[in-house]
Amino acid sequence: MSFVPVAGIALALLASASPAQEVGGAPRQAAVDYPAPTALPKANEAAVAQHLSAARKLAGTDLFADMAHRCIISPVYPVRVRGIQFDGKITPTKVFDQLYSVGQNAVSAYVLKTSAGLILFDTLDNADEAKTLLVPNMQALGLDPKDLKYIVVTHGHGDHYGGARWLQQTTGARVVASAIDWEMMEKGPKPGVFKDLPLPKHDMEMKDGGTLTLGDTTIRFYVTPGHTPGTLSAIFPVTDHGQRHIVGFNGGTGGGRDEAGLRASIPAFARWGELTKAAGVDVLIANHPLHAETIEKEELLRHALPGDPNPFVVGADTYQRYVRIQAECARVQLARMGLSE
Repeated sequence: MSFVPVAGIALALLASASPAQEVGGAPRQAAVDYPAPTALPKANEAAVAQHLSAARKLAGTDLFADMAHRCIISPVYPVRVRGIQFDGKITPTKVFDQLYSVGQNAVSAYVLKTSAGLILFDTLDNADEAKTLLVPNMQALGLDPKDLKYIVVTHGHGDHYGGARWLQQTTGARVVASAIDWEMMEKGPKPGVFKDLPLPKHDMEMKDGGTLTLGDTTIRFYVTPGHTPGTLSAIFPVTDHGQRHIVGFNGGTGGGRDEAGLRASIPAFARWGELTKAAGVDVLIANHPLHAETIEKEELLRHALPGDPNPFVVGADTYQRYVRIQAECARVQLARMGLSE
C-alpha cells in the first residue's frame, strides 16, 4: 500500500470540489463580495492610536477581550459580532445566591430574588422568546414567573423590552424604565428596527438616583446616557455562598452608536465610575452575553469545584478599569469619525 501524505489528501479534496462550492457542498461567496471592515475615511489615526494605547494599558490581560470587542471588533468588524451574537439557547445559570441568568445567546435577562418576590432585568426580543425561553429558563432554576413583581427595562431597544408587554399582562408585574426611554419607546423605533413590536403599558418612571425596594433588597438606579438617552443602570447587593458583594449593572454596555451617543457616554461612564467606586462595586455583569465573557463565566460556575472563586466577582479595581475602558473606546470611535471629545 502506498503512503499518501495528509497534505496531498487535503489538496485532492480541494481539487475535487466544484469551484462554486465549499468542500462541504455549501455555495461559495465570491471573494470580492466578502464583508469588509467598516470604512473610516475621516479617521484621525494619531488620535485613534493614542486612545487605543490607553485602552490597551487599562485592559492588561484580564480585560483584553472586553477592550478588543468594544474598541476594535464591534466598530470595525461588525460581521464578527453578528457571527457570535446570534439568537440561540444557552443554559440558565444561578450566578449568585439571589441572581439568576435566564436569557439567550444574543441578549441577557437576569432575575433578582428577594424575600418578597422577583425582579426581572430585561425581557428578550419578543413575546415568543419570553414564553418559550425566558419562562422555561426561570422554571428550570426553580423560579416561578408568578412571583415576578417588577420588570426593569435597562434601555429602550426592542431586544430588551420585547417580551415586557406579554409578561406584564401575564404576571401583573410592574414595568420600570427611565422617563426618557419610555418616551423613546413610545415614539417608535427607527424604520426596520424592532418593527411592530408591542410596547408594555407605560408604568413606572425611574428617576436618576431613585431606588426600588422589594422585601430585603434595595436597588439604586442611575440614568447613564450613551447607548440610549435614558439608559438605566443599577447597583444592588448579592451574596455568594453568604459572602456579600455589590453588583454594578450598566444598562448600556453596547456603548454609543453615533456621535451624540458617544459624546454622552464619556461623562456618563466617568460618573458611573465614581458612583460604583463609592458603592464598592466588585461584580461585573452585562446585558449581552457577548460582553464580560458572560457565557464562559457561567460555564465555569456550573462546573466549579468547592472553593473556586466566582468569576463574576472581578474586584473593585478591575471594575473601575472596565468602566474607564468603555469611555476610552468611545474616544477611539470619535477619533475614527475624525472628531475629538
